[in-house]
Amino acid sequence: MLQTALALIKHGLCVFPCRPRTKWPATAHGCLDASADPGTVKAWWTANPNFNVAIATGEKSNIFVLDADGLEGQEELGRIEARCGDLPKTLQTVTPNGMHYYFRWPGVPVRNSASRVAHKVDVRGSGGYCLSPPSIHPNGRRYAWSVDSGDTIAIAPTWLTGLVTDSGDTTATPPEVWRDIVADGVDEGCRDDTATRLAGHLLRHYLDPLVALELLLCWNAQRCRPPLPERDINRIVASIAKKEMARRDGR
Repeated sequence: MLQTALALIKHGLCVFPCRPRTKWPATAHGCLDASADPGTVKAWWTANPNFNVAIATGEKSNIFVLDADGLEGQEELGRIEARCGDLPKTLQTVTPNGMHYYFRWPGVPVRNSASRVAHKVDVRGSGGYCLSPPSIHPNGRRYAWSVDSGDTIAIAPTWLTGLVTDSGDTTATPPEVWRDIVADGVDEGCRDDTATRLAGHLLRHYLDPLVALELLLCWNAQRCRPPLPERDINRIVASIAKKEMARRDGR
């Protein structure tokens, strides 16, 4: 793992350790602690050679990652390519559940999102991260570099940049996406954005704000990895509720 981490930082990527066989950060501040300093990296993996290797996405490493989850995600991505054009050949990771596609940072904000681009197609951008080969997934399978991928990180096509930087409209989100969010939850990097979307969805459908808050707190505790502080959920729901009440009053 150490040699992989050192190789990644030589290519300009910032890394940090996750606990063995998990996606849980092994540092106090997760991806915010990511570093390209060889001394720091060596100290981390000397402390535990079995730590998984995580790459910080966003401006820190000048990349974003498209995550096609499972066969459904890859099929959805294929449909997008059929409409918009083929993705360029770029660095890819074969994950235990799908594929990661690496792209150079476009110079405009790219947020983390879950199924916003398409069903089962997630994005890792600012404040996000993804595991690198040869890390071990919680299910025991290893991540691996795709032998069919490019050996460099490509520039995203214009149509993809448009999709990953679009703020989106929660009212247009398909029902199956909401089911996935509730059933599967989200990892660090997507929690705040997804909680905001879920709060907006519930309140836009005229759910009482107190009920929405209780549902969000339960979802956060059971489905966010790791859960957000309760104060963050309170802040999100209060902010969305204020805007929704103003909308209902025509203000």
